[in-house]
Amino acid sequence: MQSRSDVNMTTDGTATVPNSGRLTPKRLTERQRRLREGILVAARALITEKGYEGVNMRDLAAAAKVTPKTLYYQFGSKEDLLRSAVEDMFQRLYTAMDDEPIGRGVDRMFYIIDKVTELTNAHRAYAQALMPLFAGNEPATFTVIRRRTYNKALMQIADEGDFLDWVDVSVMTSLIYKQVNPIYQAAWYARVPLEVTRQVAKHDIALMIAASSRGYSHDKAIETAIDMQRLLKGSPFI
Repeated sequence: MQSRSDVNMTTDGTATVPNSGRLTPKRLTERQRRLREGILVAARALITEKGYEGVNMRDLAAAAKVTPKTLYYQFGSKEDLLRSAVEDMFQRLYTAMDDEPIGRGVDRMFYIIDKVTELTNAHRAYAQALMPLFAGNEPATFTVIRRRTYNKALMQIADEGDFLDWVDVSVMTSLIYKQVNPIYQAAWYARVPLEVTRQVAKHDIALMIAASSRGYSHDKAIETAIDMQRLLKGSPFI
């Protein structure tokens, strides 16, 4: 077994990016924490309403019931504030996925795919509003948060002894990351139903795991691929 992961974590479970230049957040008082959270909640609501590019600091200050000066003091710039709002939501949602008690790694992986689809659908307007942010190079912090969760499932498979000896978990993490990406692409909604996108991602990841594993993980992956082929049969979108 080769490389396990290139994701760094702080002691409180926050993902960090090597050489990113980002400072470790200082500890906040309870009042500061509530103020910051209120600003981030307001930012996410405005992103959903107006789109990522449509939010301005004056409207955000009014929505958060603070002054524009407070926004700049807390976050430095509009870009940093909006990215903090998105990152905060990603961090909470993915931490909840990480904390889900699931007995086998391959089951955890398929749970993640289903959960990502569920959350994307539940926050559809928010996902669509974020398209400008993800249309280019995805911010490194979001990549780290997502990769950490995929890596946890794959490391669970590795620890169970189900991966074949040649498998490099860090490479598998990158491949899984690429396969799940279409679920987030809100531009697909007008052309391909989100459920079909989920089925395709789950099918392809199942085949990837089946080809590189033995035992329970292999059998579960084959079973999942067969189920997805049955669901996709006759679909006009593939």
